[in-house]
Amino acid sequence: MRLALLAIPAVRSALSLEIRRDIEFHAALASTQERARALAAAGAGPSVVVADLQTAGQGTHGRTWHAAAGTSLLASWLFRPAPAEPGLFALLAGVAVARALERLGMPEASLKWPNDVEAGQKKVAGALAHATTDGEGGSLVLGIGVNVHQTKDDFPAELRASATSLALTGHTVDRLSLLVEITRELDRVAAPGERVGALAEWRRRATLLGREVEVTREGRPVVRGVARDIADDGALLVGSERVVGGDVRTLA
Repeated sequence: MRLALLAIPAVRSALSLEIRRDIEFHAALASTQERARALAAAGAGPSVVVADLQTAGQGTHGRTWHAAAGTSLLASWLFRPAPAEPGLFALLAGVAVARALERLGMPEASLKWPNDVEAGQKKVAGALAHATTDGEGGSLVLGIGVNVHQTKDDFPAELRASATSLALTGHTVDRLSLLVEITRELDRVAAPGERVGALAEWRRRATLLGREVEVTREGRPVVRGVARDIADDGALLVGSERVVGGDVRTLA
């Protein structure tokens, strides 16, 4: 439960200096993403909002993020100015999470386009990004949820076949240490000079490339074909199609 130490102002202040951004901690919060977006709208600088429990956590495509209190790392990072190519940065957030997990003893994390981190072919983490523009470089809010301590029974029945936690894969990870390592790795992949190497690593960790996939997109035709590659801007290349969003599943 070391994450709860962030409730102590002196601890929060010291860690803020270490990771070079303000930290806001909540024992319970509707959504770290909504709170970080409110901070961005108010003109706040680089910061991270952390919660032990979310009551209205957000996943991709409007889904709900399920996590009992004390089981997950739930955080949203505010970047100001926004990193170059925000869409690509959101994709590379998966590399940052995978690297952080590797530093903490879990080297086998893989990546599923666009923003999922997997362990044993099940989702263990995900990311969600919102970017805004202004005359001063804009801002980007990146929310990340990592399943850390969940048991199988902590997941809703409909998610047990597709979701896992670090604990279920046999890894004991401290959430506060994970917060620090992810922050460091996010700052690393945000640097323009790191993008080529991070994109190459994304390809190495990818689970979809070279496989037959189906992409469903709201209000648009379904795309089927071989996932050939990732474009330099993060788009998924499926057959002759360039896909920038949607739900992907493997067919073979």
